[in-house]
Amino acid sequence: MIEFAEALICKSKSNSIPDAYNFFGPLIGEWDFEWIDNHGTEKERHIKGEWIFSWVLEGTAIQDVFICPSREERIKSNQPDAEYGTTIRIYNHKNQAWDIFYGCAGEATRLEAREVGETIVLTEINSQEMKWVFSEITENSFHWRNIRTQDGTTWKVQGELFASRRN
Repeated sequence: MIEFAEALICKSKSNSIPDAYNFFGPLIGEWDFEWIDNHGTEKERHIKGEWIFSWVLEGTAIQDVFICPSREERIKSNQPDAEYGTTIRIYNHKNQAWDIFYGCAGEATRLEAREVGETIVLTEINSQEMKWVFSEITENSFHWRNIRTQDGTTWKVQGELFASRRN
């Protein structure tokens, strides 16, 4: 399996991705986060997780592993809706956006990502009723939200997280 990891993982971005579209590049690395869902209800939860990003496929894509609760927290308190998934982001030269696939047990989601001002907005391809939004990205932190709409106008936060880069 070492061959697989060596063939997949890359140390840096390919020159084929224009710097202006390298908005996921700052996420490369290992992050710890606090996941929050059901804001303001008696069901509100705060869960520790981890998110690991890496350049892959000769630097033409970014892949991540999303683990919530974190591997350490799973030992202490596994959650019934725990998630262990991966996202692959591949830059698409034709439409100057990122083609994205997220998968975990029982779920597969296709999205497209574009930079909108200071945020990165990933919009679900089929229904366009879900977005993932990265904001407040710094060298050591970022904010992420999963938002949904039923009417195409009003967006509701389904869950969000606040991430801190590991030392």
